[in-house]
Amino acid sequence: MRIFNAALLAFMAVTAFASPGPNRPSVKCYPKQPSRSFPHSPPRNPKRICTVLADAADAGPSILAAARKCNHGGTVYFPAGKTYTIATVLDLTFLANIDFAILGNIKLKDDLTYWQAHAFQYSFQSASLFWRFGGRDVNIYGLGTGSIDGLGDTWWAAWATNSSVARPILFGTDGLHGATISGLKLINPPNWFNFISNSSNIVISDMNLSAISKNASVAVKNSDGWDTYRSSNVVIQNSVIHNTDDCVSFKPNSTDIIVQNLKCTGSHGISVGSLGQYQGEFDIVENIHVYNISMSNATDGARIKIWPGVAPGTVGSTVGGGAGRVQNITYEKYTNSNNDQVIALTQCYATSNTTLCALYPSEIIVKDVVFNDFVGVMSKKYDPVAGYLICSTPEVCSNIAAHNINVNERSGKNATFTCTNIDKTKLDLNCV
Repeated sequence: MRIFNAALLAFMAVTAFASPGPNRPSVKCYPKQPSRSFPHSPPRNPKRICTVLADAADAGPSILAAARKCNHGGTVYFPAGKTYTIATVLDLTFLANIDFAILGNIKLKDDLTYWQAHAFQYSFQSASLFWRFGGRDVNIYGLGTGSIDGLGDTWWAAWATNSSVARPILFGTDGLHGATISGLKLINPPNWFNFISNSSNIVISDMNLSAISKNASVAVKNSDGWDTYRSSNVVIQNSVIHNTDDCVSFKPNSTDIIVQNLKCTGSHGISVGSLGQYQGEFDIVENIHVYNISMSNATDGARIKIWPGVAPGTVGSTVGGGAGRVQNITYEKYTNSNNDQVIALTQCYATSNTTLCALYPSEIIVKDVVFNDFVGVMSKKYDPVAGYLICSTPEVCSNIAAHNINVNERSGKNATFTCTNIDKTKLDLNCV
C-alpha cells in the first residue's frame, strides 16, 4: 500500500498541476564551431508540460514520473521559487525528445549513509553520481535562475576526518547524445561538478559554478568544473567557474571538444588528463581547442598531466603504466591573473619521485600541441619560473609549439620555463 501511495502521489504531482512552461533558449556555439554539426532538436508540444511538485521529503519519484509522462515531445517543468529535494537515486537514461526546464532550486539531500550505498558507481577514478541523464535529443535549462545544490559542506567536513568517504558528483550524463545544458547555477558539489561520460553532440553554455566552503577550517575538496570521459563533439562555453580543482578536465577518450569564453577562478587550470593511470588502457585525447579563457588565482593555466610508466612485470597498476596519445591540442588566447604557472606539461604526474619516472617513463605520445597568445601577471610562488614542459623521453613528444607567451613576473625578472626532453625549436620561450 505504501508503494502504491508513493506512485499515486508522484502521478498526481505530474498531472494535476500541469501549466504552461517557459520557452526553451536558443543555444549557439560561438565563436569556434564544432567540426560536426549538432542534430536538430524540434520544438516541444506546448500542451505537454509536466510540472513537478516540490516535496519536502523526496522529489525524486515525482521527477521520474514526470520524465516518463512527458518523454517523446514534452517538457518537465520545475517552477521558479520552489525547492526540490532529491533524496534517492534517479536514473534518467531513457530520455528521448524531452526538455527539462529547471527554474526552481534542486538540492541533493546530504544523507551520506544513503548515497554511499546507492549512488551510481563508475570504476573510473571511483566516480559516483546522485542522478544521471541519458538518451537522445534532450535540453536541460535554467534560464539563469534555476540551481542545483550539492550541499557540499557536509561532505567536505566528513572527508576531512575520513578520506574514504565516497562523495558523489553533482550532475552527470551517461549515454546522452544530442543535448544542450544551459543557464543553470551549480552550487557546492561534494566532488566534481559535472561528469560528461559516454556522450556526444552536447553544448553546455551560460553556466555558473560555485564551490565555496561556509567553514574556513574545512576546505572544498576536488570540485572539477567539467570532466569529459569517453565523449566526443562537446562544446563548453560562456560560463563562470569558482572552484578549487580543474576548471575543465579532458579525461580518457575525450575527442573533438571546444572550450571557449570561460572565466575560471581558483582552479588547477584547464587540463588534458590525467591520462595513463590504468595499466592496460589506451587513453586518447585529441582534437581539443581551448579558446579565450580568463584564468585567475590558479595553480596552472594550460595543463597536460600524464602518469609515469611502471616497472617491468607490473600487472594491473592503477597508479600509472597506461598507454595512449595526446594529439592536436590548442590552447589559445589566455588571460592569466595571479596564476602560479601558465603552462604545465608533465609525464610524471601524481608522484614526487622523479628518479622512478626516469627509470620507468611514460609511453604516452604527445604531439601537435600549440600554446598561443598568453598574457598576464604571474603569482609570486615560483617567480621567475612561469611553467614547465617536461616529457618522459624525447621520442614521445613532437611538434609542440608555444608562441606569443607574454606573461610578467612580479619581481620584474624575465619569465623562464623548464623544458626537458622536448624539441625547443618551436618554443618561443625562455627555456632554462
